[in-house]
Amino acid sequence: MNEPFEDELNAAKADGLLRAMRTVDSPQGRLINFNGRDFINFSSNDYLGLSTHPAIKKAVHDCVEKYGCGTGASRLISGNMGPHAQFEEKAAEFLGKPSALLFTSGYSANVGTLTALLGKGDTVYLDRLCHASIVDGARFSGAKLERFIHNDPESLEKHLSKNGDSKGRQLVVTEGLFSMDGDCAPLKEIAETAKRHGALLMVDDAHGVGVFGPNGRGTIHEAGVAEMVDIHVITLGKALGGAGGVVAGSKKLVEGLVNFARSFIYSTALPPATAVAGTTAIGIVESSDGENRRIRLKQNVGAVISRLGKKCYNTSEESQIIPVILERDYLIEMSAKLFERGIFVPAIKHPTVPKGSERFRVSLTSEHTESDILALMSVFEELEVR
Repeated sequence: MNEPFEDELNAAKADGLLRAMRTVDSPQGRLINFNGRDFINFSSNDYLGLSTHPAIKKAVHDCVEKYGCGTGASRLISGNMGPHAQFEEKAAEFLGKPSALLFTSGYSANVGTLTALLGKGDTVYLDRLCHASIVDGARFSGAKLERFIHNDPESLEKHLSKNGDSKGRQLVVTEGLFSMDGDCAPLKEIAETAKRHGALLMVDDAHGVGVFGPNGRGTIHEAGVAEMVDIHVITLGKALGGAGGVVAGSKKLVEGLVNFARSFIYSTALPPATAVAGTTAIGIVESSDGENRRIRLKQNVGAVISRLGKKCYNTSEESQIIPVILERDYLIEMSAKLFERGIFVPAIKHPTVPKGSERFRVSLTSEHTESDILALMSVFEELEVR
């Protein structure tokens, strides 16, 4: 009898799709260490460099001294501690919503929300490039699933129009900034389309919050549609430099999630220090320090995109996520060359992205230096696209 997954692993290996983890021996910064060697890191979602911010580290240290490392229970038993409630109050205020709820991860936030809110007889409309956590939540919910063309409000309109007589709940879901293409959703048009049909609107702004919008409040506030978004999802694991997922909305929404979201109810609460880190991070994002970090990040984005454009690479609109799409075999060859030069850029292959759109996903941060960017561009410019 074969070992579990033996056939599947062999098939993945034969297709060049076998995955493995690297062990990082350093903080998650502009430099990253593998096996005693430093690499310039273009893989991190720590867009503002907050994971190592001194104020956050001190706040976490002080919290551990007071509360210890763990919570020992779910939030509904005895794991709901002061730092959790303080963070949720801060997050709700930051996002401009009446209430917010902290989940253990962005994945659990999306799955928990969608499965609690939807069921048989309901319909959920997803952008085709929505994150796996959104797709999984929609499928697990039992609702009818329809997927509209990426960033196409007219496609969404057609889907909503054909279900105009539906008696069930209608929910439109998109992302603020898409994690693999680095493009922003046309949130104003999507929001107007959803509301015209009486549908609820959920936006996952995991990659936009901290980077876009006034005081880093994200793409929803930049687009001016905060009042039209019923369910606002963010993560602490990207620009906020920590871990955990957040759902913000009305008080009834949050009360419903506390009572019906299984991923919240049946999970041990996040360590209180994680919540304190989130509260401190939001304070930094709103401050002049946060604004200066966003300015540096925008300058780095402009420097890379201007150089890539000259070489006819596939670049997105100006965001910190820059896809460089290449033919698959050449992608693997270039990946090895970059690694040899001490530059770590993740090569993203099928099934994470569709076949034929394999790419480097260049993630920029405010902490990258001019010399870091020149080192990356020198390799890209030396090797021609095939």
